[in-house]
Amino acid sequence: MEKYKKDTELQIPIEQRQKLNEKILYLVENHEAELYGITPEDIFNVYTGNGGLHGLDRKDFQNFHAYTEAKKEIEQGQFFTPAEVCEFLVSCVKPEAEDIIYDLTYGKGDFFNYLPTESNIYGTELDMKAVKIAQYLYPKANLQYGDIRQYSPVLSGDIVFGNPPFHLEWGTKEAPVSSQMYYCKKAYQVLKNGGLLVLLVPESFLSDDFSNKGDIEEINQMFNLIVQFSLPADVFKEYGVTSFRTKAMILQKKSQYVTERPYTTKKEVLKHPQEIYQTYVLPVLQERRKNAANIYFECQNTDLEGKQKQAFQEKTVKLLFDIKRNRKITHKAGQAEGILQEYLKQTKPEELSWQEWEKIKIQPEDVLRKLKEILSSANKTYRNETRIVKTNYRFKVKDYRENGSDVELGSIHSFVLTKAEVPGFEKFLKKKRQNFELQEIPLKKIKQDQKIAEYLEKWHVKSQMTGEVKYLNPIQKQEVNKLLQKRYAALQFSMGTGKSLCTLAMAQYRIKYSPVRNVFIVSTALAINNTWEEILTDYQIDFYRIRKREDIKRVQKGQIVLLTVNLLTDLKREMKKLVRIRCQKVMLIFDESDTISNGSSKRTKAMLSVFRKCRYKVLATGTMTRNNVVEAAPQLELLYNNSIHYLAKNEWIFRFRNGQMEKYANPFFNQPFPAYKKGYELFSFSYLPKKITVFGLEKANQDIYNSSFLDELLEKTVITKNFEEVVCRKIYKIYQGTCSFNQTEKEVYLTAIKEFDKIRRKYFMACKNARKDAMFRILQQLMLLLKICADPSLAYEYNSNEPPTKVKKAIHLLQMWEKERVAIGVRKIEVAESYYHYLKQAFPKRPIFMITGKKNPCKQRQRIVEELRKTENGILLSTQQSLSESMNIDDVDKIILPELHYNHAAMEQYYFRFIRYTSQNFKQVVFLIYENSIEVNLLKMILAKEKINLFMKNQLIASGELYEKFGINPQIFSLLMTTGVDQEGKLQIQWGEQKIR
Repeated sequence: MEKYKKDTELQIPIEQRQKLNEKILYLVENHEAELYGITPEDIFNVYTGNGGLHGLDRKDFQNFHAYTEAKKEIEQGQFFTPAEVCEFLVSCVKPEAEDIIYDLTYGKGDFFNYLPTESNIYGTELDMKAVKIAQYLYPKANLQYGDIRQYSPVLSGDIVFGNPPFHLEWGTKEAPVSSQMYYCKKAYQVLKNGGLLVLLVPESFLSDDFSNKGDIEEINQMFNLIVQFSLPADVFKEYGVTSFRTKAMILQKKSQYVTERPYTTKKEVLKHPQEIYQTYVLPVLQERRKNAANIYFECQNTDLEGKQKQAFQEKTVKLLFDIKRNRKITHKAGQAEGILQEYLKQTKPEELSWQEWEKIKIQPEDVLRKLKEILSSANKTYRNETRIVKTNYRFKVKDYRENGSDVELGSIHSFVLTKAEVPGFEKFLKKKRQNFELQEIPLKKIKQDQKIAEYLEKWHVKSQMTGEVKYLNPIQKQEVNKLLQKRYAALQFSMGTGKSLCTLAMAQYRIKYSPVRNVFIVSTALAINNTWEEILTDYQIDFYRIRKREDIKRVQKGQIVLLTVNLLTDLKREMKKLVRIRCQKVMLIFDESDTISNGSSKRTKAMLSVFRKCRYKVLATGTMTRNNVVEAAPQLELLYNNSIHYLAKNEWIFRFRNGQMEKYANPFFNQPFPAYKKGYELFSFSYLPKKITVFGLEKANQDIYNSSFLDELLEKTVITKNFEEVVCRKIYKIYQGTCSFNQTEKEVYLTAIKEFDKIRRKYFMACKNARKDAMFRILQQLMLLLKICADPSLAYEYNSNEPPTKVKKAIHLLQMWEKERVAIGVRKIEVAESYYHYLKQAFPKRPIFMITGKKNPCKQRQRIVEELRKTENGILLSTQQSLSESMNIDDVDKIILPELHYNHAAMEQYYFRFIRYTSQNFKQVVFLIYENSIEVNLLKMILAKEKINLFMKNQLIASGELYEKFGINPQIFSLLMTTGVDQEGKLQIQWGEQKIR
């Protein structure tokens, strides 16, 4: 059924292709082909398009990415589908004479050569040269010149063929779409229900159900998979591409009257087209024909795009009619008509990219909004007057005349910063400036307020259980006094220094002297249950605990309201309404504010949604950051609500591109950090371009950039006090207890390094997805190494009855402290159970208590601690997470940590359960680590992160001081492992020193 015969013996040298293309195009454009005896069949065989003719040299580009991007710019992903492949795919589906057939990027129309009815062919193509050739070869076809992204055919199709451009990024930067995926979406709009989509795509397209999960889900919503099969790697050899893996896909647009066939990554073996047609395609076509009537009426009811267009048309017609018939605004009918015509006739300017065009083009919603504004203007009263008015965020000159237009004067914040005046708003701006200037004062420079000092001097709480009266100590009074002079501040006191007492004093001061209608204390469940609810009950302070949705209605003015951050995520809408009813005149105390360090988490978004506009905000935490500077960004956003208090003052930002650190101008220079993800990215680019990782495949950058601006931001926001500063004495010391592997442990450890692939399935199940499994390999190996370091006896390869060296070290310490209570904190439940077994054998008569989060709820943990207090030399074995906050266990003076966490803050939260503000005895903290193991790398990472955390606490210390603080001999780091794989397959990990710039 072919129109032109393919000359299979013709071979065109690559160096001659461009000249032949130019000559053929000249003949077609000037209608001279027949004069020189050139037939359409000759043109069909000789014209080959732009594919492979980019003329670029890889050596001329800095990297391969830049080379491929330039190549895409020239070729636009264009490689004409070889005629043999077109014939093969058409034979697989056997279109009928009456079928309406589309190719949405038809090139020179190679598919059309094998279709039954030329007049039933439709399509669009962006390359004008290819369009001219295709229109010459298939004059009866309905072929347009244009971009697929702007193509909106009226007639629905039965079949869509296609070889879309390969690996182009379409859509917008915020929502990128691959060119192959876009083609599928456009085909879905064009096809009738039950219609077929026949595609030639790269073999990597939708090939991985892990990395392509989102696209596969979209395809499953639109299509059924009929069959897919790989094509030979040399399909495009005539264009100079001798090896490129591609596949053919046959999909069917979904209908309730055809059988569901979910997408799978499985490919069938390439067969004869007749066999493919009989086995896969014919049953689908027969089912479609059988239900043709039902599918036809279904199409009429499910044409969503058509319905949207019709609804838009009906709305605009009605609005235009209402505008024309209203005598007050009938003169604006022409303006309204112009708005509609501007939308209908808009086209993309050639100089704009599609990404830019998608952002600025007029949308249907814009047209309806403008028409409604014109219609609503009929009820406006006009007068010959202009006046300066204030909106929520800006000043403008409002023109009350009929044809007048408002003039923007600028944002309120710009007038505050520049100290310019606006007539009539002098008092308003003066107050704004006073508040701004007060908030901008560094906390160190704020003087004590006499009124607040008198209040804090008298302030106290009395325990009803013990009768003890508690006052703030001088350091606490001094810092709370400063915080109360600001509307937004963060209290970064070390664990065990009385943060709860300080924030409670602030809450009661605000209730008494400031116009707050409620104080909301939000924190984790442990903190609310074990600290806030207990102390407020004990001190007999009026409070209300929100436990369910109905409780929100019962909140009374003047109460302190307790709420867990997890419950807040479920009650976000109702809580936001309550705060709005209170006119934002509430105070937020966010205890353990580092729980919103992840800007993408639900709890972060809920906190920002509910409390970002409230009148007074105080964050309380032991450390705002655990791993990197960016973790502070959501907390600062919550405090300052992206206002002028939160400006990006750094002129330059830094980004890693192609493995190199590159410097760029800050697009938000001297503007507030934008909200949410864009703001967190800018914060990262400004201060810490890359996160710290100890197990990454490349050396991570650990430097803090633009540190002076970050320091300025922190100085006005955060008051930081370590334990010694608040308590005024040093009552604890950290020691490193190093151990050496014995021979058995060493063999187990080396097996995990050298023969991991052999033992991997003993510890980790295989993923169904091979690519996902490969990605997890190095992570699983590192997890196994850490598990062995925690307790080698848990490894299947451990064949000794002796306790591990680290356990012996812990037992030795316990024997030294035989008459003292001791706490041991591990990270995993299985390690805790193993230690419990060994300790029971070593100390059969000594009381041993075990706490894990899984087995022991909060109340039970408190009962276990009470039993521990009754013993003389009890051992408290627990997971560090189960005692991470809101537990005061002052009776234990010796703490052992056999397992290290990924940051010091997490371990500090554990061992400071035993080091409290009221502690009298000296405390010893011992970290147990194996020498020459991955734990040394982990310790180095902890120190690198701690240096950043200390900077966030306004404490710059040298590496030597940091080693001394942690009781570390620097020689321990001489045998750090480095990332990579050597000839023996050894794991390698690299580290660098920390710099503050």
